[in-house]
Amino acid sequence: MRFRLALALSAAVIVSAQAFPQTQTQPVPQPQVVPAPQPEPVPPPAPPPPEQTPVPAPQPVVEPPPPAPAPVPAPPPTTEPATLSRAASGAYDRRDSLPAVNVYLPEGQASIRLRKLIKNVLFESQIDYRFVNGAISTFLRYKYYATNFTYRLGIFDQIDFRRTSGDFERVRGGLLLFELPRDYDNRYYWLVQDDRLTFGNVENPDNRKNNIYTKVGYQFGTQFDERMNSIVGESRGRIVPVLTAFRDLGPQKFSFAAAVTESARVGTGDYRYTKVEAEALKRFDPTATTFFVSRLHLGFFPTKGRVSPPPVPTDLDGDGVIDPVPAYAFFTVPQYELFGLGGREALQSIKDDVNTEGTHEVHETNEYFVPIFRNRDFNTFGAHWNTVYGVAYAGAGSVGFDYRSVGKANNTVVDAGLGFESAVTVREYDVILNVLYAHTVHAPDGLKGGTFRFYIRTSR
Repeated sequence: MRFRLALALSAAVIVSAQAFPQTQTQPVPQPQVVPAPQPEPVPPPAPPPPEQTPVPAPQPVVEPPPPAPAPVPAPPPTTEPATLSRAASGAYDRRDSLPAVNVYLPEGQASIRLRKLIKNVLFESQIDYRFVNGAISTFLRYKYYATNFTYRLGIFDQIDFRRTSGDFERVRGGLLLFELPRDYDNRYYWLVQDDRLTFGNVENPDNRKNNIYTKVGYQFGTQFDERMNSIVGESRGRIVPVLTAFRDLGPQKFSFAAAVTESARVGTGDYRYTKVEAEALKRFDPTATTFFVSRLHLGFFPTKGRVSPPPVPTDLDGDGVIDPVPAYAFFTVPQYELFGLGGREALQSIKDDVNTEGTHEVHETNEYFVPIFRNRDFNTFGAHWNTVYGVAYAGAGSVGFDYRSVGKANNTVVDAGLGFESAVTVREYDVILNVLYAHTVHAPDGLKGGTFRFYIRTSR
C-alpha cells in the first residue's frame, strides 16, 4: 500500500514538472538583463594616437641593452703574464742569450751569460774569467716582475788577482735590489748588500771584513743600459763595451743616473763611508747619418772614516822591498769601491789600477760616429757585415783623494783615439765588434802611453 502511494506521488511530481517548464527556468538571467556587451560598435581598437605609436612602450629606455659589456679589452693574448710589461718582456726576448758571450782585450777577459724568462721571473747565471791571470767571478740572479715593482736576489763570488802579483782579493756576498718604475723611462732603486772580503795576504788590514751598505738611486732612460744600471744597482758583472753606438740611450737621446751609497758599522759591518756617484749621457745628431755622444761622470765620498791606528809600510808585492802605504789604505773604504779614472768605463788610454784610483773623480768622454756603410750585407767567410761606423774619440778627467787634488792640472789626463764599431751576423748570432786605439795627449808621468781595446759581444 505504501509502495503504491509513493509511485503515485512520484508520477504527480513528474507530470507537474513537465506541465510548467517555464516557471522553473525563469530565474535564469535573460540576455536582456545583462545586455550582453553587445557587439556594440566595438569602437575600433582605438588606434593609439599617432604620436604615441612611435614610442613603443618604455622600450626606448631599455633599447640600448647595456652594450654587451663592451668586450672588455680582452687581455691581449697572453704570451707573457699580464703583470709583465710587453715592452720589458720583448726586450728580454731580444736579449735572451743561450749563451751570450762577451770578450774583452787586452784585459784577456771573457764573460758568458745564460738567462731565461719564465712567466714573471728572470733566472740568470754568469761566469767572468780572466784567462791572463786566472781571476774568476760567478753570479746567480733571480729577478721577479710584479705589477708596480721588480726585485732581484743575487749572490756572487769574485776572486781577483789584478791588484798585486802573488796576492788575491776575494769578495763573496749577496744582495737584494728593488726597482720601482714611475713609467717606462723613470725609475727608483733601493739596494741592500753584504760583501765579505778575504785576502791571500792575511796581514792585509781588510782581511776577513764585512762591508754592509745600502744604496738609493734614480735612473732616467732605458732600463737595459748596463753602465747606468751599475751606478744605481748591482755594480759587478755588467757588460762593459768600449764605445756607445749600440747602447740604449733613452728618450730624447738622453740618459741619467745618480745614487747615494751609505756603509755603516751595523751588525757585522766594518766600514763607514758615504759615496755619491752620477753620470749623464747625451747624443747629438749633426747630420742625418752622423752622431755625437758625450758622457760626463763624477763621484766623490762626502764622508769617510780614517783607519786607526794608521797602517805601516810593508812589502806588498813580495820583492823584498818595503812599499809605501797606498793612499786608499788610510780610509775606511774598501779598494773596490774607489773610483777609477782608467779603463773601459773612463779614459780609454790608461789602465785601471791603483795609480788611477781615488775617492774623488770626474771625467768626460766624447765620441763622434761617421758611417762607413749601413744596412748592407757583405758576406766574408760566413760573416755578414751589416753596419760599420768610424769613430773619433777624445776624453779628459782627473782623480784624487780630496777635492783639491782633482782640480790640479798635474793630475789631469787628456787622451784621444780612433776606432770603429760594427754589427755583424754569423749564422743566427748577432755580433758587435768594437776596436779603439787611444793615446794620452797630457798625463802625469807614469800614466803616459796608449793602448788598443777590443770588445766582442754575441747575442742570439
